[in-house]
Amino acid sequence: MRTYIDCLPCFFSQAIAACRLLGVSDADTKRVVDRVGALLPKVALESSPPETAALVHRVIREALENPDPYAKIKRKSNEAALAVYPQLREKVRASADPLRAAVEISIAGNIIDYGALLNPDLGAEISRIVEAEERAVLREDARLFDFLKLQNAIDRARSVLYLADNAGEIVFDRILIEEMRARRPAMELTVAVRGGPVLNDATEVDAREAGIDRIAVVISNGTDVPGTVLRACSPEFRDVWKQSDLIISKGQGNYESVAGEPGNIFFLLMVKCEVLARDIGAGLRDVILTANGAY
Repeated sequence: MRTYIDCLPCFFSQAIAACRLLGVSDADTKRVVDRVGALLPKVALESSPPETAALVHRVIREALENPDPYAKIKRKSNEAALAVYPQLREKVRASADPLRAAVEISIAGNIIDYGALLNPDLGAEISRIVEAEERAVLREDARLFDFLKLQNAIDRARSVLYLADNAGEIVFDRILIEEMRARRPAMELTVAVRGGPVLNDATEVDAREAGIDRIAVVISNGTDVPGTVLRACSPEFRDVWKQSDLIISKGQGNYESVAGEPGNIFFLLMVKCEVLARDIGAGLRDVILTANGAY
């Protein structure tokens, strides 16, 4: 997916949000925003939004002299999600269709925001989101949510590469990954995370905190881009990509950078902005589970 003009204000918003997070003064925030503005002449609309976002967040980290502004939020997000993990795990096991229940919980992790993660009754909040998710799926065009196609792909795959998105959310991904492992014990499962801190995206540290390394091989994609831009990723990651029978791409940043790439790819996400909605041909807040056409 290319960068649209409508994406540009979002980059400024991300800069302001990072400054607010760290309690930066308005004067210093203005200086950070000015530095982000100076990047605009270098932005190629042909590049994906995550590529531009990577440039923006490198400037933010440098200007704030903080290599990981979202470190505390990521840790708290994982802690909050892990607190409800046993409850959600049992809910999946008790379901008539555990794989579908795990998919729904994984997508719920993409829907829920940081504020909701700190809800003292997070388990009830997740249940509410899953119920809303199910209602949304019933309203949507069937092409936007094709669970049976994903189920068939999982049942055929010998190796799966799972592209993780955010900290906190990755705990909900763990439930889906565990269900795939239970369904296909011999399957090779690899979970890819970012190669360096950017936004609240999961890194190897976050994946280990979430317990992902107990059920799958965890690898870095070798880049701090908040997505999966293959030409920016490490040769090791690209080798795993090529060797994987099935790729599951989680979240908006991965969709924006992976859509159009070769491979048997499924996208799991919620549409969170109008630009993405237009690109997918979906509505705002639609729940997406769709393949790239290879299936």
